[in-house]
Amino acid sequence: MNRTKVLITGSSGLIGSALVPFLQAQGFMVGRLLRSAQDTQPFWDIANKSLHLKEFIKPDIIINLAGESIASGRWSKQKKQQLIDSRILPTKLLVEHFQKTPPKLLINASAIGFYGNRGQQQLDESAAAGDDFVSQLALQWEQSSQAIKEAGTRLVNLRTGIVISKNGGALAKMLPAFKLGLGGKIGSGKQIMSWIDINDLLAAIVFIINNQKIAGPVNMVSPNAVSNQEFTRLLAKQLQRPALLPLPEFLVKLLFAQMGEELLLASTNVFPKKLIDAGFKFEYATLEKSFLQQLG
Repeated sequence: MNRTKVLITGSSGLIGSALVPFLQAQGFMVGRLLRSAQDTQPFWDIANKSLHLKEFIKPDIIINLAGESIASGRWSKQKKQQLIDSRILPTKLLVEHFQKTPPKLLINASAIGFYGNRGQQQLDESAAAGDDFVSQLALQWEQSSQAIKEAGTRLVNLRTGIVISKNGGALAKMLPAFKLGLGGKIGSGKQIMSWIDINDLLAAIVFIINNQKIAGPVNMVSPNAVSNQEFTRLLAKQLQRPALLPLPEFLVKLLFAQMGEELLLASTNVFPKKLIDAGFKFEYATLEKSFLQQLG
């Protein structure tokens, strides 16, 4: 019986809400570190730096997914600070607290935004951080987790791409327009989108847990990135709808300002070198197969 204790933050998000039952089904003891006081589950107050861990005082593994959605609302100065604080403060609190009782493994969320807008250039985990806001945000996030290594904990930073899931994230936002035949490419359509099916993402997390040699940044993306134009074509094909209404670049900038430029128009061609080298097999390696799984 697997009695490994896993403490998860951000468990109500797209990844977290799928990961909790996935780990439980494999026999892990999962504690959801929640933000309001609970009778049974552990909880924390980040502002007051207090943790009430109950039976998860000494977890074997911590998976930190806490962070406000980067794609909700325009990036005002205040919004940017919220995005930074919602990632850095929880991570620092976890690292400070668990240096005394270090877990074997900390899996800390990050994002492929780390690399920034890099055109068609293929990027593995050795590539440097970009200069964009999302790049510096991911860089700070990763840096805020590093001190846990001093306590002997294995640290993995998940640089996750666009997660393909019918239950939320980018795909759920696109579906209403595409189902009405109102979808289309964004800007030139040439920008590269690096993505991963939610099922492969969950399987890769367990693969990382079980593979002691994997450490540092890990690109959580399919080995087959696609252009925005190809993404649009395949989604329309799966839904059996036309995709004839492009969103021009000037309109993206007008509607979404910096957020639109860095999230919708940026091109980030990422390759999962560490997962591939370690022998991970993607079940949904092609976008067509992923769309069929999620929307078929």
